Amino acid sequence: MTEQPDTPLPRDGGWAAYTDHARRLSALLKEERSRGEQQAAASRDGQAAVDQLTHRVAAQRQHLHHLAATLRLPAPQFGQIAPGPIPDPAEALRRATTAANAADAAAENAHRRAAQPPLLPGFTPLARNALVYSIAAIVGTFASLLMFALSPDKDLGRIPLHLVPWSLCGLPALAFFAGYLTISLVGQPRLGGGGTRSRKVGGVICFVGMPILWFIFIAATRG
Repeated sequence: MTEQPDTPLPRDGGWAAYTDHARRLSALLKEERSRGEQQAAASRDGQAAVDQLTHRVAAQRQHLHHLAATLRLPAPQFGQIAPGPIPDPAEALRRATTAANAADAAAENAHRRAAQPPLLPGFTPLARNALVYSIAAIVGTFASLLMFALSPDKDLGRIPLHLVPWSLCGLPALAFFAGYLTISLVGQPRLGGGGTRSRKVGGVICFVGMPILWFIFIAATRG
């Protein structure tokens, strides 16, 4: 019996190719799974952002209605906006958030302006009220001097006694109430309330300052 010579077995590459394809398929499946998870997470985040923006817009709408009612302005009208050609949802959400921020800024500006009086908003309440009473007192003083200049008793060298009650009481009272009414109408904020009208300061300016000016004028003319 003769021995057969050892012959090398042929190398089979089928298994190596199979394992290589299996690894590639596993990598593709893992990548696809990761992409799906990212899309799902992005979808959840987008939905949460939309829900948050929806609640914010609803609260904003209610705030604007309340602000308009407080300022005695017509109720704001909210129309429907046709969707624009924005294919990217993230860009659409960004634009919506920007618009909501702008609306909040406008409402805050309106609220801040409403908290200030229409008349001389940059002045302090005391300075504004004192200026209003002073202007009313000056106008009243000019009216008193005009009445004195047109009185026939002046030509006779006598003090027109019938003007004394008006100059010392009547015109100062009219000046005080004119200043008080002006401050009440245009010197008070629409929001907040509780603004001072400085009645004591107005009383001193009108009931003390005006008679002093009148006596000074009388003394100057008689001298």
